[in-house]
Amino acid sequence: MIDRAVAAVSPRRGAQRLAARAALQAGSAIVAGAPPVQPGGFLSPRGGFHAGHKERRGLRGWIARLRSANQDNAQLSNVVAYSRDAAMNMPMGTAAIERPITFTIGTGLMAIPEIDGKAVGISDDAAAALNRQIASDYDEYMSSTDPDAERTATGYELQEIVMRGVLESGDIAALRCWPEDQIGRMAFTAWRLVEADRIVSPLGHIEGGRLNGNGNVCVAGVEVDEYHAPVALHILKKAPDSAAGRGSRVANDTVRIPLWGEQSGLPTSLHVMSRKRPEQSRGVPLLAPVIEVLGQISTLTQSELFAAVMTSTLAIIYKSPGATGMPEADYGAADDEARLVTGGGAYDGPGDRGGNIRLEPGAVLEIDNDAEVDMKSPGRPNPAFDPFFQALVRQISAAIEVPFEVLMLHFISSYSASRAALEVFYLTVQRRRGWMESHWCAPGYRAWLHEQVVRGVYKMPGFLTNPARRQAWSKVRHRGDGKISLDPAREAKALEVHEAHGWSTGAQITAGLNGGDYDSNITVRIAEHKRFVDGGLPIPNANGGGTAPAADAQQQEN
Repeated sequence: MIDRAVAAVSPRRGAQRLAARAALQAGSAIVAGAPPVQPGGFLSPRGGFHAGHKERRGLRGWIARLRSANQDNAQLSNVVAYSRDAAMNMPMGTAAIERPITFTIGTGLMAIPEIDGKAVGISDDAAAALNRQIASDYDEYMSSTDPDAERTATGYELQEIVMRGVLESGDIAALRCWPEDQIGRMAFTAWRLVEADRIVSPLGHIEGGRLNGNGNVCVAGVEVDEYHAPVALHILKKAPDSAAGRGSRVANDTVRIPLWGEQSGLPTSLHVMSRKRPEQSRGVPLLAPVIEVLGQISTLTQSELFAAVMTSTLAIIYKSPGATGMPEADYGAADDEARLVTGGGAYDGPGDRGGNIRLEPGAVLEIDNDAEVDMKSPGRPNPAFDPFFQALVRQISAAIEVPFEVLMLHFISSYSASRAALEVFYLTVQRRRGWMESHWCAPGYRAWLHEQVVRGVYKMPGFLTNPARRQAWSKVRHRGDGKISLDPAREAKALEVHEAHGWSTGAQITAGLNGGDYDSNITVRIAEHKRFVDGGLPIPNANGGGTAPAADAQQQEN
């Protein structure tokens, strides 16, 4: 009533009052909990995505089911077996595994301690000096066989073995040991690696069910708590190909290994894997999506190679009256494996009963006049083989995130194309290095540093009693080998511009070029410069030589 009276006297003020009232009502509704816009409507069973309609021609026969990450890994043992076989016996499988290892690990990921001096209460100079000392000591440890409980690989070689185990088998376990009985050890922190097929659930356990002892869930040998965080691994006491292996399980053939020490807070074992999905307990081999294609490529390659060999074989067949007839074909074989290997008869008894004629270069065969021999020419080499082969390899390279040029080491395109392939692959390398650092390198470094502190090698107040201080004392990063440079001079000029404009730091450029440490380089260069001056040698400069610093040389040129 009042709003109408105001509107009659002053329409403008009436409109303002109506707007204010509407705003007040909307605000009251929001405060009261009712949404300003109600969710609407029931859903139709048909969606807008074509992939949701199984009756479409392109989706007929395509069987897909929604499964959990662990259910999709139900046949993981078969996948691991195929993956290992491909890595051992198929050239493309070997390249797909080894190429990421070579570029990611290279000569090894070296630890660069970065103690937070402010957090632990020491000066920056003291922290820098301690960082250099720890880096030198840890590098000596990693260059020895002390990190390996088996004492057959150095610490840097263990990095390669761990990454290969993850790529081939999906995951790998490492048990922290203290082999004090081994003679000649300088450090006692060591790791014993265990392959993926030894991580299994106890005999009789239903996968995904709860264990009788503590009520935790166990999936494929990984015991998890209520948050699905791994707490222990169940490992076969003997390898699966032994008498007590996977094929002939016996009671109590596994041992439970906790992942964390209750008193030290250090990992007693590591389960290294690359997790792709939530609640995933086991890793998946890198080759899992491409194993079938790899097998077909291997079969195709062997067939083409056999055909080429047959084409190159020259045999002379002549006819003569009364000659001994050619042996009958032997369609039997001792077993399936022998039939596949020989291609037919597999008779190995006394006498010559074989039905296969072995063709060799220069072979001479005699047949009867009435006999006929029909020799088919395979028509090799096949000009269509290489393009088809490369097309399949490109699909594999896309799936495993290794560019075709890098996977095949096939750098015959332009500089720009080759550089682009290396740059794209370097993104993958950086990601994998970060993963290796977090899941393998950093835990190993912290375990070794803990031993040194306990033994009194380093004085680090609060390390054993204050978790925050231990974290500050243990701060570390790892660096690997630098990128491949296709045109060093051109790339050096570009990096010079980047540093001049502040787009990159000297430390970043040094790490990217050769994996070096910028601060250490400065220290060494100062000493080198002094030796040059003291020895009266020409002082190197930015122009590539001369007897004066770069600035003086440029002034002389001007």
